Amino acid sequence: MNKIIIRNIGPIEDITIDLNKINVIMGPQSSGKSTIAKIISYCTWVEKDVAVNQSLNAYKAEGYFKDKLEIFHKLKGYFKDNSEIIYHSDVIKINYSNQVFNIDWTDKYAYKRSKIAYIPAERNIVIMPEMEKVEMPNNNIRSFLFDWFDARKVYSKENSISILQLGVDYYFNEEAKENHIEVSDGVNKYDILLSNASSGLQSIIPMTVMIEYLTNWVYNNEQNLSFEEKEKKKKIVNTLSIERVIEPFIGKKVTEINEEIVNKYEEITELLKSQDKKAVTLISDYLEKTNNLFNIHNTQFIIEEPEQNLFPEAQRDLVYYLLEKSKDKARDHRLTLTTHSPYILYALNNSMMGFLVKDKIPEIEQAGLKCKPAWIDPKLVSIWEIEDGKINNIQNEDGLIGDNYFDTSMRKVMDDFYTMLNYYGDEK
Repeated sequence: MNKIIIRNIGPIEDITIDLNKINVIMGPQSSGKSTIAKIISYCTWVEKDVAVNQSLNAYKAEGYFKDKLEIFHKLKGYFKDNSEIIYHSDVIKINYSNQVFNIDWTDKYAYKRSKIAYIPAERNIVIMPEMEKVEMPNNNIRSFLFDWFDARKVYSKENSISILQLGVDYYFNEEAKENHIEVSDGVNKYDILLSNASSGLQSIIPMTVMIEYLTNWVYNNEQNLSFEEKEKKKKIVNTLSIERVIEPFIGKKVTEINEEIVNKYEEITELLKSQDKKAVTLISDYLEKTNNLFNIHNTQFIIEEPEQNLFPEAQRDLVYYLLEKSKDKARDHRLTLTTHSPYILYALNNSMMGFLVKDKIPEIEQAGLKCKPAWIDPKLVSIWEIEDGKINNIQNEDGLIGDNYFDTSMRKVMDDFYTMLNYYGDEK
């Protein structure tokens, strides 16, 4: 399990998180939710960058790690002299402490390629006309837009995408470069621009389209590589063939490709024909490593405030949808959410409760539960609340969010009402 520690950055004083399959960070505005999410996203991206390139060198340049984080995730001014970021995974170890940065391998060959998708709170920017022509700084919003430009092309009018159970379909008109929705009320059906739709649809549609694209389309369609990407891949493949095949075969470090090394490649090729055990083992390992590095194995979603502008019932259905997508048995997706909505937590609790009691509920009753496709083992879910720059897990031993938490949250909202209720109906 990946671990991240953040200290003295923005509103964050000291937090430690062991990243789970589903991670939810709850807290009020300006409490540091997005700061945590951005740093998680960035560290997982650094992990991908160094692993795919099989090199740490870029990040060893002075200031490179911090400068890129500040620019890409708009965190300029958040760092202090005593700021710390520690990230440990099966692949790398990152340590930024007191303005000194170190990065090293845990296991440079352990990485399985991920698609890392940061879906920002500003996602409704996609409704703006001619966004392709707008020059933007290289930050997370620009990155989201570029992913959006790729994703929307998949969903033409003939291949429109349904948005939850809202009676709304999205499609992209390639010729006019327009985002459209078709809305049905059961009787009438009409077609409007997404820019003319409700604020809730402008928030949920870009998110849903990206999730569908990154959990379905990218795994079923070959990605086109640029010339630069092809050359980089060729270089890394050559390096891996030396490190994982030739060097173990000859039992020494290769410093240059000479005639002897070329002959060893030919020797291994001949040995494969006779199913030589050592040659087969080395080539199998090499093929596994190249597959891990160059084929996408999962998607890691980091979503800011998925509940934006949505009615509570729609928030519930969105959580069920997100969990169902994350549970794909063929992929090891990971989902990290920031939220200040209790309705997101209610829906999560429903989904975890369903898993705990699934063997006790009659099938006929199960069929009527909307949360059933989202049932998930509470052990795969971690839910934290930020308070005063620190973080606390709000789950009970069984993984459910306790009544205590919900009661306390509701009391904060209802305190004034209950005080005044003492006087309601009092005629004196």
